[in-house]
Amino acid sequence: MFHELKTLIAIKKYGSFSATGNNVGLTQAAVSAQIKSLESYLGIKLFERNGKTVQFNSEGLRVLALAEQLFELVDKMKQPECMADFTGEIRIGAIASIQSNILPEILEELFKYFPKAKIKLIPGVSFNLFHQLGKNEIDLAIIIKPNFEISDDYCYYTLKKEPIFLITPIDIHEKHPVEILKNNPFIRYDYSSFGGKVVANYLNRNQIKTNDIIEVDEIEAIIRMVEKNLGVALIPDIGMNKLKEKNINIIDLKQPDLYREIIIIHKKNTEDSIISSIVSKIVEGVAIGDK
Repeated sequence: MFHELKTLIAIKKYGSFSATGNNVGLTQAAVSAQIKSLESYLGIKLFERNGKTVQFNSEGLRVLALAEQLFELVDKMKQPECMADFTGEIRIGAIASIQSNILPEILEELFKYFPKAKIKLIPGVSFNLFHQLGKNEIDLAIIIKPNFEISDDYCYYTLKKEPIFLITPIDIHEKHPVEILKNNPFIRYDYSSFGGKVVANYLNRNQIKTNDIIEVDEIEAIIRMVEKNLGVALIPDIGMNKLKEKNINIIDLKQPDLYREIIIIHKKNTEDSIISSIVSKIVEGVAIGDK
């Protein structure tokens, strides 16, 4: 009955059978079938049905509360008495640009406390990883903080704030950032990404019209294009000291509020689980702030 009880809890969260199906990967008919199976097994009705509308009845609310308690207990059962004995799999979603800088530090902290854990790394862009987390396809994610409000279903912590810099080919001698951006081909950080929206908002706010020649979601690729004299770009600080060795100029925009924020995020329904313990240990080791 575990699957049926999970579906019951999901109905409370999403508000209807159809919305539940859309969010958990089932058809509305499959959701209805699971609830009918649960009602048959328990010998009670859980919902009041009026046409297409369904609402929890008093028995449904009672069973719902017990189901939530049950899964809290199951989560606690999964936790070993000692964190060092945890041998389960941890699915971590991570954006590409952190995999060569702060990810090794994060993994170092993780293995310090969970040496027997099995790590599965799932690469992706922030938008996709956020939705994979929502569908329970990953346990936690290290992403750029979205430009929309994060719902109370999630708990997140700031790991790093990366200032946005202007980079140009070495033979560009202009000094004023606005003039450089207006007068040279612009390699745009993908607008659909959370980090790209930070850049776009800065340009719009300052009424800077750029001559876009290409839109790219991979920061390393943008750097190589600038190095090849294809244009100028605005990128986050993923290690500017290393860039000083390359054939490019690095210009500090001196905008303290212009940065992309790297966060570690997990769902709140894992608050009492091993995932919450894992995240707290990572944050203790590498975070600069929290939420």
